Amino acid sequence: MESEFIAHLLDLGITGLFLGFLIFSHREQSKRLDEYVNRLLETLATIEKEREVGFDKIRDRYDEVITKYDARIDGLMVDISGKLDHIAEKVDA
Repeated sequence: MESEFIAHLLDLGITGLFLGFLIFSHREQSKRLDEYVNRLLETLATIEKEREVGFDKIRDRYDEVITKYDARIDGLMVDISGKLDHIAEKVDA
């Protein structure tokens, strides 16, 4: 099939040769473009994974800080409550 196509292009002379060059060039350029797009998609997938890992680290750090401050507030509430109970006992006495 290809040999017949090439024979027809050669029958057209210089125009056929130019047409063959254009077809060949287009096919090669399409292959390169497909490879480039695939590499680009792989790079984007890698960047997306790295971004997700970064977000997870930020979330973990945020949760750690919130837990620390919640514990500190709970401790202060217990301390204040104990002091208020102590004051209330003195006032009642």
